[in-house]
Amino acid sequence: MKPNNSSSPPVPAAKPGIVPWLVGLFALWQIVFPPLANLFEFIPRRSTPADEYPELSNTQRWGRFTNNDAVQSASERAGDVFALWGEVSGQEQGWNMFTPDFPPHTVVPIAELRFADATTVRVESRFSPPNPDRPQPRWPLIHDREFNYEANITMLGWHADPETVAARPEVWKRLPDRVRDNQSLISHWLAWKMRLYQSANPDAPVPTEVVVIFRYIPTPLPYDPPGAPRRPTFERPFARWFPGGPKESGYLPLEGHDPVGEQFVRLKAVTPP
Repeated sequence: MKPNNSSSPPVPAAKPGIVPWLVGLFALWQIVFPPLANLFEFIPRRSTPADEYPELSNTQRWGRFTNNDAVQSASERAGDVFALWGEVSGQEQGWNMFTPDFPPHTVVPIAELRFADATTVRVESRFSPPNPDRPQPRWPLIHDREFNYEANITMLGWHADPETVAARPEVWKRLPDRVRDNQSLISHWLAWKMRLYQSANPDAPVPTEVVVIFRYIPTPLPYDPPGAPRRPTFERPFARWFPGGPKESGYLPLEGHDPVGEQFVRLKAVTPP
């Protein structure tokens, strides 16, 4: 004998409207976004002024896949949409998404040009906040290759704050080895920053050395209590490059800074096997 469900309340009919459609479209977009964003890196696109240099550590294919300018431009604008949404929504893919620790600082690189007359000039990253003690949100990036290039440099010394260095000096004394392992990445960036300064100051002399300075801007940590005092911003050198070449045969034109001994360390040139 079947139970009598006549007393059950009737199921309300779906109400027409635009909100369910918008929610469904948003859910569909979130499903297709990751694979499409990755796919678009394989579709050649023309470079923009923001893409001219540096060219290393990049997965995007460059050029064009069609002679039809309208189709090529439409594809590039679609790629811009994927890049913009990836940063706005925090869905950019990177290894730091999977690491178990939270970076205690935002690290910004600075190129310090040092001249023979003991004067210095700084060429800062264009992503450096105007006031490091009161950093403000920035607009999301579309052409983010320069940002990612610099991130590949600064992540080498993310955790090199005084407390961590003092706790594990045997680890951080080997920080110059990271400079050697990433010599091409660092030297290209310093040479590029030097050329930017020289193009804006054509009468300036060639610097005798160019130093990478890391500026550590504290990041509020998840376990900080409410109202905790802000940790101070600080700077430390990371590497030193000699535009004129190595100071001694058998060494690189690049030195790494030892945060334990507080001194630059010469790096031997290693011949690839």
